[in-house]
Amino acid sequence: MSKPKPGNWKFLLVVATLLLTSFFPISATAVGETQSPSPSPTESISPSPSPTPVVSPSPTPSPTTTATVIRGYDISTANSLSVVVNKKLPLNPLTYLPRGKAKIGNVWVTKATAEAYQNLRAAVSSQKLGNLCVNSGFRSFESQKIIHARQVARLGRTAGEKLAARPGHSEHQTGLAIDVSTTALGCRISNFGASRASKWIAKNAWQYGFIVRYPSNAKTAVTGYVWEPWHLRFVGLDLASQMQAEKITTMEEFFGLPAAPKY
Repeated sequence: MSKPKPGNWKFLLVVATLLLTSFFPISATAVGETQSPSPSPTESISPSPSPTPVVSPSPTPSPTTTATVIRGYDISTANSLSVVVNKKLPLNPLTYLPRGKAKIGNVWVTKATAEAYQNLRAAVSSQKLGNLCVNSGFRSFESQKIIHARQVARLGRTAGEKLAARPGHSEHQTGLAIDVSTTALGCRISNFGASRASKWIAKNAWQYGFIVRYPSNAKTAVTGYVWEPWHLRFVGLDLASQMQAEKITTMEEFFGLPAAPKY
């Protein structure tokens, strides 16, 4: 038998390859092509959160101050004619300033106090007891600081505070208190207690809406202050008349309040 020629073998090999690939296709990988890697999943980006709206907090309402009313009188409101101010009961607020002031000479007081004083002054003059004058009236919180410090420095705290109130605890800050004297005494208060005018006022001031606020040394344990015959407090005609009718000389006792000898 004769051997096939080399060219025939090559021809047959090509034909066989073509037949095989038509039935069994060869993947690209099989022929050494590098397969492109699958793309990495794209990282999802979360949307930025919407900014939370800033809500301004509602202002805290100021506490409502309820007036303390005893026997029909308001004893705690700073601008009340019957407000009680002593070593236990300071003004609210401490730096209170009265409104509607009027001037007596060089001294400021409330209008109601000024009007009542003019009536009292006229009555004293009509009794031929001399001419009243006002030594001191309204004092601010800051002014009272100076007066209190001066008396404490001069006499010591215990004795000094029987004469001068701490700031915020003084009746003078209300504009309802006046220190009176007479022109014959040069308007000095030191000797006023010995005058005829002082004695008449102690008995009759109530008719004009005033009381002697610190009536005697016997009441120091109640009021916290020594006798000050010159210190008149305007409380209005109604309250002054009622205290006179009941023969009660201090506001603490009239309203049934604790004694206030100390702070």
